[in-house]
Amino acid sequence: MTKKTKIISILLVVLLAVLVIMANIWRRQSQVRDVRVEIDYRGADTLATGLEVAELVKHEIPTLMSKMLREVDLKEVEKAAGKSPYLCDCEAGTSIGGSVVVYAVQRRPIVRVCANGAEYYLDDRGYRVPVSSTGSCDVVVASGNIPTKGKGLRDVWKMALFFDQHPEVSPLFDQIYRDASGDLYVTPKLGSHVVQVGSAENLEEKFDNLIALYTRGLPQAGWETYKQVSVKYRGQVVCTRRNNN
Repeated sequence: MTKKTKIISILLVVLLAVLVIMANIWRRQSQVRDVRVEIDYRGADTLATGLEVAELVKHEIPTLMSKMLREVDLKEVEKAAGKSPYLCDCEAGTSIGGSVVVYAVQRRPIVRVCANGAEYYLDDRGYRVPVSSTGSCDVVVASGNIPTKGKGLRDVWKMALFFDQHPEVSPLFDQIYRDASGDLYVTPKLGSHVVQVGSAENLEEKFDNLIALYTRGLPQAGWETYKQVSVKYRGQVVCTRRNNN
């Protein structure tokens, strides 16, 4: 590289640095033009749109659109966006074009609870997420005697989380039921029986036993032979025939 080329390269670097500095100064002295929200849906169905969250932020901070970018409290913006029950992990920044930008992650529901006259989701972190008018999620449904908090609700969540983490098992079932004694049941998509799971403990072992029955036992016995299959007790699979024998 010649001396002249080195000088030109240095000048270009300096010019670029000056342009970046000037752009940042201009950006900070300009007024907020809009609010843009980018949501990572993590493969789930849409429960909240970027436009809805942007309107929420502007509602929570009525003076936002009249502020200069340098005056914007980004933590306040993150707090406002976080008031959406559908979002988590909100981060805010500003763009060269004069936008306030929010980056957020949508909560990922894993079960829809329908009990005690209420209907809501539980996400993969155990948070309660309201049903949305924007869209719905195709997840397992839980019903029956489900308390609004405590161990009973947590057991339902643990069952749904097990399904979520075991994609080889979850397609086989479409409903979770909790009875008055606290036992969990699941309804398979194939056959007309119900499966008594009992507690939400030892789920790996219980469903390994159940899948073994499904692959080696029921094809020979017939899928309509039993009205209930129980894996409630460790090391046992108890089948109840339709004639109660």
